[in-house]
Amino acid sequence: MDEEKFWNEEYWKKNLAKKEEKNFDFLEDIWLEKYQDILEKIQKNDVLDLGCGLGQFTSYFLKKGFNVTSADIAENALKYVKKNNHKTNCVKLNMKSKLPFEDNKFELVFANLSIHYFDDETTKSLVKEIYRILKPNGYFIGSVNSSKCFFYIEKEAEEIEPNFYIAEGRPVRLFERTQFDKYFGCFEKVQLNEIETTRWGNKKYMWEFIYKK
Repeated sequence: MDEEKFWNEEYWKKNLAKKEEKNFDFLEDIWLEKYQDILEKIQKNDVLDLGCGLGQFTSYFLKKGFNVTSADIAENALKYVKKNNHKTNCVKLNMKSKLPFEDNKFELVFANLSIHYFDDETTKSLVKEIYRILKPNGYFIGSVNSSKCFFYIEKEAEEIEPNFYIAEGRPVRLFERTQFDKYFGCFEKVQLNEIETTRWGNKKYMWEFIYKK
């Protein structure tokens, strides 16, 4: 799989057109609002929106007064983000590689539905990188697919590792509660909640997590 080609030409090109056609308002999906008590504890300094997509959370963090870096593998997504959020710093990156940031840089690393595409070894490596670039007492906040979403891919999914599949030509990891201890054990758990939501007009199950370094 050519990851850069997939995210540019297949995923975000298609979903950007879908957003414009159906007038999806991503700002209606700001689930962080329910965790305001925790967000208020975070200094309004540097935040990394990791796998920022079309930038709904980039917009949210900018409005909250953060200094935002928006990172994604898809150039067309980053162009859209920059067009709508001039103050953000856009960085193209591949999460399979070492993250191009110095140690202890960010108060907050945020990853909304962006880190569940990797095998076991890559997931472990990525979480270590996130830990490295967080400041002491910094927060790692985000969401990942729940194993309850398996019924969407059940007919064609090829299991590569436990909870890690190839479906529709792309990889996907579906998280169970036990996997958080496995991958995020270097962090202090603050919140972990499995919820039902809507994504692109379809029902979705995901985990919302908040961890502290």
